[in-house]
Amino acid sequence: MVGKGKFWSVLFITIMLILSGCSGSAVSNSKSNSSGEKDTIKIGVILSSTGTFAPLAESIKNGFNLYLEENDNKLGGKKVEIKFEDDEANPQVALRKYRQLVKNEKVDILVGPISSAVAYALRDEVEKDKIILIDANAAGNDLSWSKKSDYIYRLSFSNWQNGSSAGEYLAKNVGKTAVAIAPDYPAGKEVVSAFKEAFEAAGGKVVKEIYPKLGTNDFATYLTDVAQVKPELVFTFMAGSDGIRFVQQYNDFGLKGKIPLSGPMEFGDQLILEPTGEAAEGIISGILYSPWLENEENKKFVEAYQEKYGKLPNTFSVGGYDSAKVIDIAIKEAGSTNAEDLIKVLKGISFDSPRGPITIDPKTNNPIQNFYIAKNTKKDNQIVPEVLETVEKVTMPEKAPAN
Repeated sequence: MVGKGKFWSVLFITIMLILSGCSGSAVSNSKSNSSGEKDTIKIGVILSSTGTFAPLAESIKNGFNLYLEENDNKLGGKKVEIKFEDDEANPQVALRKYRQLVKNEKVDILVGPISSAVAYALRDEVEKDKIILIDANAAGNDLSWSKKSDYIYRLSFSNWQNGSSAGEYLAKNVGKTAVAIAPDYPAGKEVVSAFKEAFEAAGGKVVKEIYPKLGTNDFATYLTDVAQVKPELVFTFMAGSDGIRFVQQYNDFGLKGKIPLSGPMEFGDQLILEPTGEAAEGIISGILYSPWLENEENKKFVEAYQEKYGKLPNTFSVGGYDSAKVIDIAIKEAGSTNAEDLIKVLKGISFDSPRGPITIDPKTNNPIQNFYIAKNTKKDNQIVPEVLETVEKVTMPEKAPAN
């Protein structure tokens, strides 16, 4: 026979094990359904909400929130908890915010950032932690080339796409010589490089490249250079508040109407058109989106955005909206929030966007999408990017072009 002391010891241990198992099940069920999948997902959004890129961050956030509102605050049928963080366009700040979201908040999916420098800083951490990052804006080419990751999927555009889309049209229809101006940081150099490649392949020649500091307030020195060179056109990439100042000063300097101004999608976007008004009239750009694009998705999106925010959406609003939409579709198709399951779905995923049809190219994790050559035209007392030509299915090269 078993001794009384030993009997009670065994009984006590057995009861504790049973209670421990029940307790574990209760905790698990509060977070997951019967299949082990979470009923609520956490999403961390890292954007540059202060500084030059603040207007972009606000638009991305607005678009993302609109999609959530339209879908009962659910993505993939699951309730969403969302946490927004400001990276200040600083890679070190971004890394700190990333760790807070991933290590402390235990988010399931990340969205953002705006700055490519921030995206490059986060890339290895995302890869190590095996967490999906939906890139709502950062356009650095290497995210699709040497720094491509199975955990990062771009929903915006690459600098290669943004710079190259209008190059051929400008060379054939506007002028053969160009001065290119962009901020002295990676995105500026990449956009100009892509424009130069496309422009010169079509018979044009970039006669001078100018790189002012990001955040420049006074462009007079650079505009003087343009006036002295006398190119047949100027191609300029400027984002956020820099773009607004440049367009206004180009007009004030007396170059508008003398030397045609052109640029990538930013110069046909509402973020620049609304504050610059008639100063932006006549600019030709390769746009990605316009509230005036004629498709059913865009009509519904513009109406909903105006009702919620009292203004027209812009390219970055659509970037936020589509980032939420692709998460929604991917979770539904994968039947899971697990990163490895989502990867299988995100590669090659297609959907209709307010900007047109989108497919994530599995070779680059970058969207295949339409660009539109547009000229800013005054209609009904506002400046509207009038579409002159559609460049269909603009696809980023699988590898960096040889220079």
